[in-house]
This record gives sequence, structure tokens and C-alpha cells, in this order.
Amino acid sequence: MREAYSGGQLPQDIPALTPAGHAPRIAPVKRAVAMFSGGLDSSLAIRMMQLQGFEVYALFVETIFERCHPGVYRGAEALGVPLKVMPPKDDYLEVLRRPRFGYGQGANPCIDCRIYMCRCAKELMEELGACVVVTGEVVGQRPMSQHRWQQYLVEKHSGLKGRLLRPLSAKLLSPTIPEVEGLVDRDKLFDFSGRNRKPLINLARQLGIQIIPQPSIGCLLTHRSFAPRVFDLLRYRPTATRWEFEILMVGRHLRISPDTKIVVGRDAQENAVLEAAFHTHRPPECAYLHPENFAGPDVLVVGVLSEENLQLGLGFIARYTSKRKLPAVPLVSITRGQTREIRQLTDVKAPVQGVTL
Repeated sequence: MREAYSGGQLPQDIPALTPAGHAPRIAPVKRAVAMFSGGLDSSLAIRMMQLQGFEVYALFVETIFERCHPGVYRGAEALGVPLKVMPPKDDYLEVLRRPRFGYGQGANPCIDCRIYMCRCAKELMEELGACVVVTGEVVGQRPMSQHRWQQYLVEKHSGLKGRLLRPLSAKLLSPTIPEVEGLVDRDKLFDFSGRNRKPLINLARQLGIQIIPQPSIGCLLTHRSFAPRVFDLLRYRPTATRWEFEILMVGRHLRISPDTKIVVGRDAQENAVLEAAFHTHRPPECAYLHPENFAGPDVLVVGVLSEENLQLGLGFIARYTSKRKLPAVPLVSITRGQTREIRQLTDVKAPVQGVTL
């Protein structure tokens, strides 16, 4: 982007005056915001806009379950575009709790999530003075968000009607405002549909994209094995805050009663995540159990912190600790709020199985 001129010698890219004393007309900068995942489709969308003379800004909207990864940074660098990473916000929880257009086969509110992300892109578009938001969506490629009627809903409810361009399938959709105004040449857009990647790979090679990104495994919310954890939290903790959603990705989760859940770390890395979550948020309805003098799982008891439930937490530490690693007097710390006590891991109550999530 051109830097502001503050006096002195004219920058080299400022044209000289004509004999009549007037500067020649300079074409306004065409700007676009591109939803960028680092994948093939969004890379193609950006490259196509660049070839039409657009200054493109890539945007990655993080959620609780999907963070920006190195491939996104590498992809933006390879395309030569600035990248803005928008960190997760608490208002995304409402998308999970009450999706207007429902869930997919897992706990994935795809249409509502797409609307949310496009609203974020609209904010950046207005901030930059861009005229369009671009995505790499292909009609019919994904069942929960890329059929034509779903794409219409996203455009309508995100406030981007006429400003949401999908270059790879544009010829199958109604023209956008930038196309009608002549800012985008519709003849240079495409009519791809379906899930076949071969035509897209061929196009990437034609457009000079040397490294073809591999398909992602998809959003964690689409995984049927993960969905029970999300729905369990939504059912029993409808006012759950962000940290409770974040720890869904960590450890063994066991529902032992409608008002209490136990989370058990499975390795040192997960133990560290559970410890950090507890000490960062210090939730009053949570106790943190940590082996003091032996290697074993950390445990969070979330809900009713009765003596019975704490004993169950100790029991899970005993269950998932190798007996050969236990010292003569195994010690476990229990932290609740600002109070901390040490107990011996002896004669603990055998843990109930509970419902494994």
C-alpha cells in the first residue's frame, strides 16, 4: 500500500504534471478481502483476483476449535498478500449454542458459522475501503454450506448481499455488484461445481501456484466422535464459558452425574493444558487434582465439588497410574479457588465408569 506523502521530494510513483498543469487520472485501487484457509480453493480465489488487478487482503478467522496454522502463513507469503488473523471471540459461543440453521452430522453449525465469519470479513472490508469479499467456495463441494440455497443464506444474513464473490463458481451464481460495475471481469471467472479436485489442481498450475496444498481434515465440530462432548456441555452447562469449550479438545471426559463431569489428562502435554486452563480462569465450580510425587494424570472435577466427587477424581488418578510408578506414600494436591490441600492417594473410592464422552 502506498505510504502517505508528507512533503519534500515527490515519491517516485507519483506521476508528473501534464503540460496543461493537471495530473493524469489515476485509476482507483481495487481492494478485496479474501477468506483464506491456506487451502487450494482460497489460494485460487486470491490468485484470480490478483490477476484482475485487485489488492487482496487475506483474512483467517479463528474459532475456539480452529486456530491459524503455519500453512496459512506460508500460503499468504507465497501469494504475496498481507494476512490478518482474527482471534476467537466470546460471541462465537452463541453460534454454537443456538444456530439458526441447525447442525450438520456432528456439532457443526456450518451455515451459521459461515455467516459469522463473513460478518467479520465485512467489517474488514469496510475498514479497508474494499469493494468485495472473496471466498474459495465451490458450489456443491460441501454438503452443509456450499449448496446454492445455503450460499444465498450466507450472503443475505452476513450483510454482504451483492458483495460476496465466489470466483471459482461465479458463473453458476448471480452477478455481484463489482461484476455489474465492471470492476471484476465475469468472463475470467469459472463455473466449477462438485467435489472433483483435478480441475482445480490443473487451474492452480496454470496460474503459477507451485505448491498444491493438501485437503484439510475438516473442522473438529464435524467429527461424530467429538460431537457428544459438545452436546453434553450444551445440555448440562448451557451457560458454559469459553474455557470449558476449549478443554473439550483435551483429555478423557466422563459425565458422572447431570451436574458433574471429570476430565482426565492422558499425557504430560494434556496435563499442562488442564493446569493452565485452571490457573488462568480459577472457576469456582472446578477443582484441580495434581500428582505431587509421582507421574500420573491431572484431573479436573467440574461441577459439584462434594467430598464424594473429589474422591472419584482421586480414584481416576489411581486408575490411570501405573502401580509400579507409585511411591510408598503417593501424594495428590487438590486446589479449589485459592485453597490448596495435600492428600494421600490411599484407600480412595473406586471410580464409577460414568459416561465416556
